[in-house]
Amino acid sequence: MKRKTIIFLTIAGIIGLCIGVIFYVWNEDQKEKEAANYALYAEYFNASDVLHLDMYTREYERTGNPHDIELTPTDLTYELLQRWEAISEVIPTIDYPEEAIEQEDWLNVYNTFAYNRFDAEDASKKITKGEEGETPDSMVINDYLLYGSVYNDYFREFLEENGIEGPDRRRLE
Repeated sequence: MKRKTIIFLTIAGIIGLCIGVIFYVWNEDQKEKEAANYALYAEYFNASDVLHLDMYTREYERTGNPHDIELTPTDLTYELLQRWEAISEVIPTIDYPEEAIEQEDWLNVYNTFAYNRFDAEDASKKITKGEEGETPDSMVINDYLLYGSVYNDYFREFLEENGIEGPDRRRLE
């Protein structure tokens, strides 16, 4: 009788251990999925913010799947894309994702924009180098692309020389 009890308890312990391991693995998998979903949601949110896209989350709120988020371009998006295309034509190191834009693959467009940031900063420094003792401005291209801001005279001259019209958004002094 004792032997049957020992065998039963051993089997029960093994089954309990297996159930515990399965639950642990399942729980870790759920955490990984949640983290991946959060990261993807954050990418959609950032793309929406940077590219001035409308972000519709109704279906995502129902399903919890970030792939159900819809990004829709606005007038500000199209203005940004026009400025970006014009700049990319005169500064070849800045990529313009024409195919991704045509396919409305906004995450790819956003990633290309983010990837271009350092090239835009380098080009901005060269454009705004100015005279000795002047500090170059590394953000003029990014500010121009994002907001249409043209607040630096060297950059304004660059735009004019290259046939790119940029609105003057400097505040009156």
